[in-house]
Amino acid sequence: MKRRKSLIASAVALAVLAAGLTATAISAKPTKHSANSIEVLSLWGGSEKDAFLKVTAAFTASTGIKVDYTSARDFIPEVRTRLAAGNPPDVGILPRPGYIGTLAKEGALKPLSSLGLSNSYMAGNYSAGWLRLGSSGGKLYGVPAKANSKSVIWYKPDSFKKYNFKIPKTWNQLLAITKAYKAKGLVPWSVGAGPSQSQWTLTDWFENIYARTAGPAKYQALFTGKLKFTDPSVANAARIMTQIINNKYVLNGVQGVLGQSFVGGIGDVFGTSAKAQLYFEGGFVGGIALQQVNPALKAGKTIGDFPWPTIKASLDHPVVGAADFAGAFKDTPEVRQFLKYISTGAAGKIWVSTGAVTSPNKKVPASSYPSPLVRAEVKQLATAKTFLFDGSDLLPGAFGDTWGFALQDVIQKPGNIKSILSTFQNKIQGQF
Repeated sequence: MKRRKSLIASAVALAVLAAGLTATAISAKPTKHSANSIEVLSLWGGSEKDAFLKVTAAFTASTGIKVDYTSARDFIPEVRTRLAAGNPPDVGILPRPGYIGTLAKEGALKPLSSLGLSNSYMAGNYSAGWLRLGSSGGKLYGVPAKANSKSVIWYKPDSFKKYNFKIPKTWNQLLAITKAYKAKGLVPWSVGAGPSQSQWTLTDWFENIYARTAGPAKYQALFTGKLKFTDPSVANAARIMTQIINNKYVLNGVQGVLGQSFVGGIGDVFGTSAKAQLYFEGGFVGGIALQQVNPALKAGKTIGDFPWPTIKASLDHPVVGAADFAGAFKDTPEVRQFLKYISTGAAGKIWVSTGAVTSPNKKVPASSYPSPLVRAEVKQLATAKTFLFDGSDLLPGAFGDTWGFALQDVIQKPGNIKSILSTFQNKIQGQF
């Protein structure tokens, strides 16, 4: 949802899920666990998962409660299967506010107030904006777990220095750098929007462009069902996206985009055998690049980031961001202790100390973040005049995924944009 500077200021005090629970990483199959344990289901992998497990270890050490961590890349289908079988996880890390509303209306989630987390307690740790996102029908269901800016572009500072490139402030300047790389015989971009449900990266491309061309009001209207996807402003943003994501400027062309995963795309730019120069995704890319892809990277030299440039000058630099929320499918003493713990500033400090994540908890100071890359993200959030919640995450149910698939069609057939948008509008009509 659209958030102004006040939300950003509190979102910047970032700190949430940390302090944790000795966790065992297991498959997405239902697990049996003892009375003094809980199961947490999440789509986190790699450095995000590792950071969470540090939190879980601290929780277990403090309480003696074991946490079995289950990873599911297709989160909602997995939850649906588990609910239908009468075997839901104790806690789920919900990757979209839209899921909260859907599951809450079905009675699958427990209100936090019934679990001992009162509204006044939560308001002491999180801003009103984050609490609204974790609510449905006037009740709070989700503990804001982690937050990120999705309005940063990743580059190689030493490469920019070599070619005398300056940080682009406008879209035209970014296009000029893209063309300059191409002219030098280099591949300008890698985009990973294919396997492992990576189509979501295209939704982030679209959202940053749409926010800078249509403005915050239309952005909010589009992703809350008040503006149709057939509006001309949507097609305009989709066309602008294809100015970069096309067969000329991305590694292995559009089919290469559809054949590469999100993390694989990071490796294309920052791996030991890099093939491209630029990558776009959220602030979490830094932790993944440094901890998973190539530990030899040097912040400020071989990896860096800059804010998304303006497209329409009057709309400046809105920040698109996202967050994950912890919700309870069961009410047990162990679940209550877990949710209370991860909502504390102490837990948040443990989590963000890994350098892999940022948190919405107001009680975690910026000094808790060890990485200059993460501190840069925190600064961007703090100074943003306009904050817009990730649009696809606001769409109901699994339509965020469906929207990503529609954008896969857009980059393959840019001449059919209007038809593709019309088809998507027909699917989502009446779903809000």
